[in-house]
Amino acid sequence: MSLSEYKLSCELRGHSLDVRTVAEGSDFILSGSRDMKVKVWAKDGNVYKERGCLQNHSNYVAVVFYLEEEGWICTGSNDSTICIYTSGSMVPILTLKDHKATEPRSIVSGSWDKTGRIWRISDANQVSSVLLSGHEAAVWAVESVPCGQRYVTGSADKNIFVWNASGVKIFVLKGHSDCVRGLIGMGNGGLLSCGNDAVIKVWNDEGECVNELFGHNNYIYTMALNRSVGEDVLVSGGEDSSVRMWSASEGALGEELRLPAQSVWSVTCLRNGDIVTGSSDGIVRIFTRDPSRMAPADTLAAYQTSVEVWQREHSTELGGIKVNDLPGPESLLVEGTEGQTRIVRQPNGKIECFQWTRGNWSLVGDVTGASGGTNASSGKTLYQGKEYDFVFNVDVEDGAPPIKLPYNRGQDPWFVAQEFIHKHNLPQVYLDQVANFVIKNSGNAPVAPSDSGYRDPFTGASRYVPGSGSSALGGDNLVDPFTGASSYRTQQPVQTNSGEHFPVSTYATLAAKVNDSILSDAIAVARSEGGAPDVQIECLRSLLKWPRGILFPVLDIVRLVVRNEATCGLLVNGEVMKILVECVSDSAANQLMALRCLTNMQIHQVGRNLVHGKLGEILGRVSEIRKGSVNAQVAVATFLLNATVSQMQLADGDECKILGECSLETMQWIEDLEATYRCFQALGNLTCTPVGQEIVALIVSVDTLVDKIKAFTLDNLPDGFDKLARCSRDLCVSLGV
Repeated sequence: MSLSEYKLSCELRGHSLDVRTVAEGSDFILSGSRDMKVKVWAKDGNVYKERGCLQNHSNYVAVVFYLEEEGWICTGSNDSTICIYTSGSMVPILTLKDHKATEPRSIVSGSWDKTGRIWRISDANQVSSVLLSGHEAAVWAVESVPCGQRYVTGSADKNIFVWNASGVKIFVLKGHSDCVRGLIGMGNGGLLSCGNDAVIKVWNDEGECVNELFGHNNYIYTMALNRSVGEDVLVSGGEDSSVRMWSASEGALGEELRLPAQSVWSVTCLRNGDIVTGSSDGIVRIFTRDPSRMAPADTLAAYQTSVEVWQREHSTELGGIKVNDLPGPESLLVEGTEGQTRIVRQPNGKIECFQWTRGNWSLVGDVTGASGGTNASSGKTLYQGKEYDFVFNVDVEDGAPPIKLPYNRGQDPWFVAQEFIHKHNLPQVYLDQVANFVIKNSGNAPVAPSDSGYRDPFTGASRYVPGSGSSALGGDNLVDPFTGASSYRTQQPVQTNSGEHFPVSTYATLAAKVNDSILSDAIAVARSEGGAPDVQIECLRSLLKWPRGILFPVLDIVRLVVRNEATCGLLVNGEVMKILVECVSDSAANQLMALRCLTNMQIHQVGRNLVHGKLGEILGRVSEIRKGSVNAQVAVATFLLNATVSQMQLADGDECKILGECSLETMQWIEDLEATYRCFQALGNLTCTPVGQEIVALIVSVDTLVDKIKAFTLDNLPDGFDKLARCSRDLCVSLGV
């Protein structure tokens, strides 16, 4: 016997979404779907016609089963209920609700709540149940083994538990390397199991694995015995668009049977040996080896064509990964780690990206990759008149259309991420997430080398090249546009600056846009006059002990609440201050948030005292920064500006000099115009302190810095930056250059 002998008999169309489960009745076929309906198909000659539709579930139907001894149709749904009908009735005689989530088979059920149940229903329809508890993840497969009255559960925790009738665990079967999806009890007390590891395991009655069946190249969702062919013959289906037939002892029986659908969710075998499938295209199909029940030749030819077309259209790659190999939505039932992304292929073929956030998989958006080809030679997606290897659709707000994120192999992911954030006014804390998402889901595409030899890893921007036409700052080789001179002598200022841009006496805050509603309490605390409750303070201190790799969201909250003087005094003890200072030398995200925290703390006296106590160490760490994103540049410059505002009052000569040196070092690498403006203000403030003349001498001793200041005195800056030109002219007056 070979599966190659099977041909299409008929197709049953009626479900509007994918068919998740099929089963054989006495003289009918049952099918359950994501459309929340269970259909009853009655035989009419060589075909089947819809005889009834059961519509009592409020979520998709996961399993249907016919209990022949009682004449019951049992249905299990993701609405957490099991409905039991008598044949011919459209109204359930019983509804079982003990599970939080349910997948029944006969009188045994498994659940997403990590438990199984043995149901006992009396002649009077009185229901009792025995809880099967012990799995660490969803129970996706259950079975009863008549030999010895045993019950079996298979779970996403990769384990198989065997229970007695009292609900006591007898032993555990280990061997699957991924989630267990299906179980079948054998007449000899043995067991068959399948799972996401694409292997079928054969177990004897003592719990020993005696055989393994390999052939599927993706998840195996379903199995069914085909006893009309042989006592140990089974059929399987899965995520690789195929149905396969096996002998549990001998292995594969013929080549696979291909379907024009990605997922074969369920298979069952009829008494006459026909095979019934339910698949992701919403169609129930029946295959037969009996020539008298096979479809007409033209129907068979059309079906074969549809299979070939589907295979051709769906055998594409996404960043070097076959779309067919991407997991289905069931992979979202397995918990992730904070910030982890997962690409999922939906039953309709749509590729979506999810991210694990606060204990749930949240939809990021659709992913559209190159169609056809390989990494070396792939198709392109057209976006705004240009071709890209990838165009990611990102949902950033409910009810709003997705935002397109185009990307080509060879681009710097950090540059692409930074442009995306700036273009759409998104929080800067998304930088790492967006960049890592692009890296991961573009197949870790290599970054093309920069022509300039230097590339900012945070923004991707190459250093300024004179004459490039960029609105960024000038480089080290700028000269006086009027005289061409590259050095200047110090002289006593003979004019005074306008006072419009410095000295600055007010403190600036960094309150970038925050979209996440979880920050609403933090914002309320920041705006309140009183301090935060003790429980919130302790909570924040605990959160600040998180690993540095995931700390930046906590710092994002802290940089808001420290604006409240009372809360800042309660929260920022020596340990918290140590964390903030150390984060200045940490990852890009942590560095940015730490600088924002330290900047915002300086708007009140409590915070200024805390920062002043660590100013030397902070400035030492800031001086080591040599590159950063636009937001990082602004954060550094604003911190320096606020520190100089404090010095206008403290007038500590040594600290002013250290601030001056740090500001000069910062001016060597920043490119953003707003950051430059704030640095110029900081330098201007320092020239107004009692050690102003020493600061002036320090500034003019650096020829390239003087060149840079003079270069911005011209009125040729982008809109909104006339202030920078005026500030530059005032600073030149103060410097006497």
